[in-house]
Amino acid sequence: MANLTPKQRRFVEEYLSNGENAAAAYRVAYKTNASDSTVERNAFRLLKNAKVAPVIQEAHGRAKKRTDKIMERYAITKENVLREFARIGFADVTDVVSIAEGRLKVSDTGDLTEDARRSISEISETINESGDRTIKVKSHSKIAALTALAKHLGLDKPVPDDDDALDDMANDKDPERIDRGETTEEG
Repeated sequence: MANLTPKQRRFVEEYLSNGENAAAAYRVAYKTNASDSTVERNAFRLLKNAKVAPVIQEAHGRAKKRTDKIMERYAITKENVLREFARIGFADVTDVVSIAEGRLKVSDTGDLTEDARRSISEISETINESGDRTIKVKSHSKIAALTALAKHLGLDKPVPDDDDALDDMANDKDPERIDRGETTEEG
């Protein structure tokens, strides 16, 4: 940014930090009260400037490299994101806690499956003045995870009225058979 004027430098800094709103960056850097159309035209022109454009491209390149490293390091892929949503959305609280003879039992985390562990957002313990312990196990939001999965699958879009599959499911005499992995004689 050594070749840029102070105003151009300020424009680039603001542009890169504000979500790339060129008009807003222009207003900050040039402190103008010009009309919106004038500001937008000048901001667009500045983005194409021979000194400014390479600086922005270089910054984008550095940001992409950082993002790629993070994506690789944490294995951020579409499949992994969907897997995490599924773990949360289909988590069963009885994998973590159970009630037997009127008493709550929290499973040892070492005995939990990976899916059960990843569905937990918080485990905390408090001890009151009389020495009574309270253990809190909080899961991530199932609704948020299922909503994200439904959106990914397109289930948030209107369903045609002539969908016989919904009728078949509603009239199924044994709806749990799907959970058991069984199919009907037709399929």
